[in-house]
Amino acid sequence: MGSDETGYIPKSLDAPERFLWWDMDQAVLALTLIAMGVIAGSLIGGLALGTLTAWQYGRFKAGKHPKFAIHALYWWLPGGLFVKPSATPPSDKRYFIG
Repeated sequence: MGSDETGYIPKSLDAPERFLWWDMDQAVLALTLIAMGVIAGSLIGGLALGTLTAWQYGRFKAGKHPKFAIHALYWWLPGGLFVKPSATPPSDKRYFIG
């Protein structure tokens, strides 16, 4: 067998994209906080805050829907801020008729 046959095999075909050992949403959160720490002149503080926040976020979203963050942002932020759904009502319209 050639060496090109060895490598990472995902557990399922729907395995989420990963950056190092984090899911992409955790990695974006960590890298944003690390970059803010570097800009503020505190590399160690940014590393600590970014790593701790990404770790806690990973624990918080464990066992939830893969798009949990998008769902939470839809309900917590104004409806047209980043998602413009055509089939769903704005998130602030919570009165049901019927």
